[in-house]
Amino acid sequence: MFNGLRNFLKKPLALLTTAALITGSIFYGPGSILPTAKAEETAQSIQRLAGKTRYETAVQIAEKNWDEAYNVVLTRGDTFPDALAGAVLANSPQVQGPLLLTESNNLRPEVLNEMKRLRTSKVYILGGTAAISAKVENELKDNGMDTVRIEGSNRYETAAKIATTSVQSSSRAFLASGQAFPDALSISAYAAANNIPLLLTDVKNVPEVTLNALKELGVTRVTLIGGESVISSQAANQLSAAGYQVDRLSGGNRYDTNVAILDNLEFETSKMVIATGTDFPDALAGSVLAARENNPIVLVPQDENALLNSGTLSYLNDKRNEVSSFFILGGLNVINYKVENIVRTGKFHNRISLQYWAGYANNANYEEQLNLVPSPFTDYIQILSPNCLGELQPDGSFAYRFSSAEIPKYLVSLGQSKGARVVPLIMVTGKNGSDVLRDSSKRATFINSAERMIRETNADGILVDAEALDDDLADSLICLMRDLYNRLHGQGKLVLMAVPAKTGPNQPSWNKEYDYSGLAPYVDYIQIMSYDKHYSTSAPGPIAPLDWVREVMAYASCEIPTEKILMGIPYYGRSWRVNDQGTGWTSEAFGLAGALKKAEQYGATITRETTPTDPVGIPTFKYVDESGRSWTAYFDDRLSWAAKLDLLDSYNLGGIGGWAMNWIIDTSAPELYPLLKERLQ
Repeated sequence: MFNGLRNFLKKPLALLTTAALITGSIFYGPGSILPTAKAEETAQSIQRLAGKTRYETAVQIAEKNWDEAYNVVLTRGDTFPDALAGAVLANSPQVQGPLLLTESNNLRPEVLNEMKRLRTSKVYILGGTAAISAKVENELKDNGMDTVRIEGSNRYETAAKIATTSVQSSSRAFLASGQAFPDALSISAYAAANNIPLLLTDVKNVPEVTLNALKELGVTRVTLIGGESVISSQAANQLSAAGYQVDRLSGGNRYDTNVAILDNLEFETSKMVIATGTDFPDALAGSVLAARENNPIVLVPQDENALLNSGTLSYLNDKRNEVSSFFILGGLNVINYKVENIVRTGKFHNRISLQYWAGYANNANYEEQLNLVPSPFTDYIQILSPNCLGELQPDGSFAYRFSSAEIPKYLVSLGQSKGARVVPLIMVTGKNGSDVLRDSSKRATFINSAERMIRETNADGILVDAEALDDDLADSLICLMRDLYNRLHGQGKLVLMAVPAKTGPNQPSWNKEYDYSGLAPYVDYIQIMSYDKHYSTSAPGPIAPLDWVREVMAYASCEIPTEKILMGIPYYGRSWRVNDQGTGWTSEAFGLAGALKKAEQYGATITRETTPTDPVGIPTFKYVDESGRSWTAYFDDRLSWAAKLDLLDSYNLGGIGGWAMNWIIDTSAPELYPLLKERLQ
């Protein structure tokens, strides 16, 4: 969005950045600004609990939801059989703590540290030494913790012993497959919340150890979880013959079985825990979280199209108005952003509307911009990028534009209250940015600053605006984005990037450092700044002529997966005149409303500059001001925006990035936002 900075350094004519001309000054110094209004309460808040590994995700679940836990359950994280009944134990009266995962022969340091934070004194270990080794148990003891190992000769006996340890007696029990994990995970939260034993069976025969546990617990009713492919009618008949009342909760697949459970049992639906149905660790640890208040655990597929055509979505749609909080388990590689959007809104946003949220001076500016967006907000905007971060420092660090994290934290909360994900913008530009990119230690400092900012503000990620860098930095820029992506993505944080427009590998010649194809694997979305074709000190011309934008998108779509491309859309125009020295051009920037006002002020006639391949054209006008100086203006309106938005279909793009919301006022918002909804949906 700040293409002019690049040209300032490399073009013969000095330029100012787009943002500087728009705002008067992009880099306001730190100030003490207090919120002027409380962020509205969101109908559904959303919290993603994620780490870079399954072990870290389980730690995150514990860290965010338990202040202390004197007892915890520990199970192996790479295989499921011993762990399936663990949620009932973890939520039982004698434990009442989280379920953590570790490696078989290694007590992971983050797990031990979390136990220390929780002030754990007793650890219940699930499975024998083949599952969790004596070495791990001894390390726990060396750290002052007592251990209780619950083990059997096989998964069925281990589950039976977990059940009889967790539950004194119960008239009802749930029986799930010991060969597959999804059905047991679907019922685990309810079983744990209601202190109902969860036992395992083979497909055709109920093991003797399971039958013995049913008898010991005093069970009279057994509910089978899953269809006959996982628990056969033969096994059901065996139970009936033994005198048990037998019923079944099942569906055609793991997701339908999950929905059958959710529909037929009583849950407290003010909170929902969302986990992947394709692997067990996140749902296993998350089921204990869900059990604490008898909340449902909803299994979702990794593919958004599968979710759209599932009973899971119908269930979510039926219950969404009751939900105040969603907990998403796992990173974006586990539950992607599109699936998250469907869970939150019930709608499939095939394209993303990223909007640059430029308040600069005070909170009121930010708030006013959001108030112009119709409701429901997420029909128009899915991602907001506020300019609430300060300048990049020579060592690679950055802080906040304001005096502390409080204002950025408020803005993040405000944007999220509208249902949007909020990813603050940080600029990596010019000599300072180039110097940081050249030094691996400074790049590491940058990434640490990003992680700290996200942690302090609860932001959903970060957007890196890379401009005006040295030509030889393509590889260094890729290294930065790769390391940033690897650090944040597993934590469920979005990594976005904005880069200048190119029409070919070396076109224009001063943008060689932006290797589209090299950067693409390390971003969720990459916004191409397809504006400033004519910039602040160039000769007059359209900001983003359709033919040029088409050429930019054609090249980008050959280098980047098209679903990751966000096409830049300018909300500003310019008026140029010859500068006072008579040696070049100077300009003023304005939005649509400002352009129309200027034309009216000087009695100018607005015409459209068209080409054979752009019959709609760009609005333009000329006028002479009070000092006798001649001006030529170009700007965008609903028709020219619509023509550019049609390129979304032409190239199957991922969405748009609009620069910037501060140009949209009450008279132009009705022109823009309905158009965005129409084209993006």
